[in-house]
Amino acid sequence: MNKEILATEHFSNSGRHIYVDCRLAANKRHYLNLACVDEQKEGERSGMRIFQNELPPFIQAVSSVLHHAAYRLQDIAQQGNLFQPPKEVQGIKSWQPECRPREKLMLEGRETMSDAELLAMLICAGLPGVTAVDLAEQVLKKAGNDLKQLAALKVEDLMKIRGIGHASALSIISAMELAVRLAAREQPIHFLKLINGTHGS
Repeated sequence: MNKEILATEHFSNSGRHIYVDCRLAANKRHYLNLACVDEQKEGERSGMRIFQNELPPFIQAVSSVLHHAAYRLQDIAQQGNLFQPPKEVQGIKSWQPECRPREKLMLEGRETMSDAELLAMLICAGLPGVTAVDLAEQVLKKAGNDLKQLAALKVEDLMKIRGIGHASALSIISAMELAVRLAAREQPIHFLKLINGTHGS
């Protein structure tokens, strides 16, 4: 049974034909259908489907990958040898298990985590030579190590930090907004005084 095509685009390059369709499934959910036909491989066809609820994280993931790749290409170009492999670094995976943010959270609980370690959980990954914890510390420094200032930062502010992509910035913004809403609902009067910079008697 053919699915209804809501919109379609395609392009070709060196005998490869790429098709991007937005289709409507039988259950009325729309999805993105990606297909590739390769003339050099006797018309071999490959593809994938990304359903409606997967589209936002998929788009964020692509944006984040391209953002990080751009920085990586810049680093490679500065080295003067495009074929030179990245320098071997000691990342979080080389740390003792009890010192890694995820393992520490599971073993010791959230109360034992530093602000940077909790923030690193939202950032997820770093760059060659820069761990997620390092990036988290840079984010906190940009906010003056003040969580209230961190909650006021915008996506554009966070993405000025090398290594913070669109997806990571949105995760931080979302987490801070939840914290702001919780504070406002639990102690509304105290919270209003806090954000206004006043102190009650």
